[in-house]
Amino acid sequence: MKKICYVGLIGRPNVGKSTLLNNVLDYDLTIVSNLAQTTRDNIKGIYNDDESQIIFIDTPGIHKAEYLLSEKLNEKSYNTIQTVDVVLFLTPANEKLGTGDKFIINKIKDLTETNLIAVITKVDLAKNKEELNKKAMELKELGFSTVLGVGVGYKQTYNDLIDEIKKYSYEDEKPYEDDQLSDISLRFIAKEIIRESAIKNLYEEVPHSIAVLIDDFKESEDENVPYNIFATIYTKSESQKGIVIGQGGKKIKSISMASREKMSKVFQHSVNLFLKVKVDNNWVDKEEKIKKAGY
Repeated sequence: MKKICYVGLIGRPNVGKSTLLNNVLDYDLTIVSNLAQTTRDNIKGIYNDDESQIIFIDTPGIHKAEYLLSEKLNEKSYNTIQTVDVVLFLTPANEKLGTGDKFIINKIKDLTETNLIAVITKVDLAKNKEELNKKAMELKELGFSTVLGVGVGYKQTYNDLIDEIKKYSYEDEKPYEDDQLSDISLRFIAKEIIRESAIKNLYEEVPHSIAVLIDDFKESEDENVPYNIFATIYTKSESQKGIVIGQGGKKIKSISMASREKMSKVFQHSVNLFLKVKVDNNWVDKEEKIKKAGY
């Protein structure tokens, strides 16, 4: 028996949810990018120590829905709010509380009466302590009795957050093994690594109009035989396909190389990656294609 707690990470896009999860686990589990919507799935990260198991659920950033895909991503976050023991509302130290933040806070209150903690992320980017104190007071005025801060390079802040979450834990059978960091599969990780590499290579050109599907994943127990991974990047148009491929195939080669290198490191196994690009018109607005893409 251990003390268990399920925790949902909620906030706007790019507020530091994935970075918080990576730092708590001390493992590069999720895509971390400066672009919005880099987390498209509810990713579970599992924290273990001698007495506790805390299951963190990283959700897509809640944003104005422009496509059916956007609506589906928001639904994932709303569903998480209703099923966890603690909701962490994240907001960055270097940004003011805006209408988007207040909309999410009100949505949380509408959906659940569970335990709420406000977390000011990116405290390393705050101008001064007074700025942090002012934001903490604003959050308390909006109904948060507990406000904590975390930041890269401030390891103790993450320890303090864990200690606070433990106050809401309860004895139960642990759902995961002590050495398990997540419940996601190698296929899922491969898909996310390819999408991450595409986002970094394409930047603002087409990153959120693409989907990645793993067509086949052939594992090998022989360390001398690489994993063979076959994947397809789908775009919304022929012009976007051309951007992903790049002049003389330079972009797709860069995406493939970066993906293969990171997969080899994460899987601790050599990888052969076979990557192609196809057009799937308006996939972001079609229910069956969104489901096929795993969202």
